[in-house]
Amino acid sequence: MRLVLAFAALFVLGLAGAGYVIATAPEQAAGSQTLELSAVDAPEDARVTAFENLSDDDRRLVSSAVRGNGSARIDPGQRPNASHIRYEGSVYRLRVVVGDPAEGTTLAHLVAVVTGGAAAVVGALGLVGALFQAWRRERDRTQ
Repeated sequence: MRLVLAFAALFVLGLAGAGYVIATAPEQAAGSQTLELSAVDAPEDARVTAFENLSDDDRRLVSSAVRGNGSARIDPGQRPNASHIRYEGSVYRLRVVVGDPAEGTTLAHLVAVVTGGAAAVVGALGLVGALFQAWRRERDRTQ
């Protein structure tokens, strides 16, 4: 019986932990974000926007990222509309990274979800195995 309770606890805690991280992801996304610029050869199907055609806010963001060696902190509401831009003769891909890459926030969330999910799977398999063994013992006793 203790084994069944242990597996049940593992299942519930794993599910709760993974669920909590997933449920709070939008709140985390509202936290720190970084705009990253990477020089690329634009794919043929990519829509490349000229720097001059960006909105004033997007031009400020891109200029800030260029001055910041390819990255700049942004607020959640500041996500630029373009995915590829042409700036001073080069094409850049714009990418928004949620969390602080230096602190490993995004990686920590991924590890938490994987660990919680794995614990829930182990707990579920243990529960099924323990209950199956109990069922077989009961079936053998009644025959």
